[in-house]
Amino acid sequence: MEQANGTGRATIVLTTRDRYSLMRDSIANLYENTDYPFDLVVVTGAAPGQVRRWCDEEAARRGFRHVAVDRPLTPAEARNTGIEHARGEYIAFVENDIMYRKGWLGALVACGDETGAGMIAPLTCEGRPIHTIVHHIGPEENNNETLEEAGDGHKDFHEEFYLQGNTLDEIQPHLKRRRTQSVEMHCFMVRRSLFDRIGTFDPDIVSKEYLDFSWRAREAGESIWFEPSSVVTFLIPSEDDPVQMVDLPYFLLRWSRSWQKRSHDALKAKWNMQEDGFISYRRSLADWRIVDHVTKPTLSHVPVVGKRWGFVQRAAVPVNFCLNAASNLMAWRYDRARGGKGGKRDHAA
Repeated sequence: MEQANGTGRATIVLTTRDRYSLMRDSIANLYENTDYPFDLVVVTGAAPGQVRRWCDEEAARRGFRHVAVDRPLTPAEARNTGIEHARGEYIAFVENDIMYRKGWLGALVACGDETGAGMIAPLTCEGRPIHTIVHHIGPEENNNETLEEAGDGHKDFHEEFYLQGNTLDEIQPHLKRRRTQSVEMHCFMVRRSLFDRIGTFDPDIVSKEYLDFSWRAREAGESIWFEPSSVVTFLIPSEDDPVQMVDLPYFLLRWSRSWQKRSHDALKAKWNMQEDGFISYRRSLADWRIVDHVTKPTLSHVPVVGKRWGFVQRAAVPVNFCLNAASNLMAWRYDRARGGKGGKRDHAA
């Protein structure tokens, strides 16, 4: 059995971000680079058959718990399911397209112990080569990335993507443990007792969900810390790590216009945000992941014409129309399945 059982202080809950094709490599990398004792809970929702079978087999081999739900899950629903099976003082939430640098988990636990933090954010990089390009390091508390009064009784949010896109070498002066304003959902740790105070994740928020949860924690007076010695990398869809056929059904659902609209509406209502500004800007970007990570890469590989000027741009319009229709159909089927709740299987070695 390869499960790293020990102190029982930390459970890792691994959920699906938007695709399955990187799950095997991500779980293998997790075991290779995690030396701090942990329990692992893997949650899948309506996963393709080969993915579900592999998770069941791997759970038996390594000794982790695989919770398989028979309907699609929003990422928040999957995390909430994982919480039900988590043990210990800390829960580290990770997505299934993450690569880890050795010592990442122990560093998060040490930060929690030494600061009393309710949430801890690692240094999150993006793409390849891994552990090189900054994705999220947690904005400093005096940064302008805040939820503010908009002057009309509503609020608005200014997003800055603090130091995103720089290399780790370029940001060395900023790499110190400190309080921060938010965590990112790619990877973060929560003190389990926090859920007793603020509740679990909002199942309807799938876009900028990290803001909702971080704002709720800060509103409750909880501290959030950035721990730079914990390093992970999010493998963003790219030429190196493209969206594959096995990923397509859930990827289209995850980034469907239906799910995005519901998410934006929920965030707006919950935080009394104005339509103009952050919300309207996010609505305008509802299609970009499907367009940039599925439509355009697929069209660019069409033999002969795929590299011709203008082909991709013109052909993207009808292709994206069809993909959006498919994604909204899947969202409708999700709503029906969610109403019936769906079955759950729990496999543990």
